[in-house]
Amino acid sequence: MTSLFQAEPEYEEVEQRRSRRTRRLKRKLKGYGDGELNIVSMIDVFAVMVFFLLVGSSISASKLHTLNLTIPVASNTPSSTQADFQLAISLYDNKVLVSKSGVRTSINHIDAKVDIDSLSNLLRSIKAEHPNEERVSLLVADNVPYEQIIRVMDSVRESPPTEGSDAVPLFPAISMGDAEVGAK
Repeated sequence: MTSLFQAEPEYEEVEQRRSRRTRRLKRKLKGYGDGELNIVSMIDVFAVMVFFLLVGSSISASKLHTLNLTIPVASNTPSSTQADFQLAISLYDNKVLVSKSGVRTSINHIDAKVDIDSLSNLLRSIKAEHPNEERVSLLVADNVPYEQIIRVMDSVRESPPTEGSDAVPLFPAISMGDAEVGAK
C-alpha cells in the first residue's frame, strides 16, 4: 500500500538541519558583539557635559547681570584731580537728595517713583559747571526697590534725550554705598 502522506524525516535529520542553521546564524552574529549596551561610559560623558554646561551658563549669566561700578580708592593724600568737588546722590524710598560739595537739593518722588526728569535736569546743570568731572557716589537706603536704583543709575550715567537735544553723558564712574539712616 502506498501512503498518501510523505514519509516524515527522521528526528536526527531535523535536528541536524536546525543545528547547521543555528551554527551559521551564530557565526554571522559573532561579528556584531554580544548586543549589550555599555552605558557606564555614556553616563561619564553626560556628567562631564552637565558640569561644563552649568559652569558655562553661570559665567555667561554673571556677565549679563553685572553693573559697572567704580570702587572708591582710599588715600591719605588728596589728589590733584580731587579738588573740593564731591557729588553724592542719596536715594530714599520717598525722595532723592543730591549733594554737591555739601549743598543739598531734594527731589521728591512722583507716584512713588523717582522724578527722572528733574534729576536729569539738575545733573545736566551740575555737569555744565564741572564738565571734566565723571565721579559720583550713589548712596542707597535699605528699602529702595532695585528697579528704582537702576533707573537712577541710568539717568546718572547718561541724561535721556529731550526734544531739543541728544543724550548727554554725565557721570559714568558711579560708586555705591549705604545712605544715612537718619537723613530722611
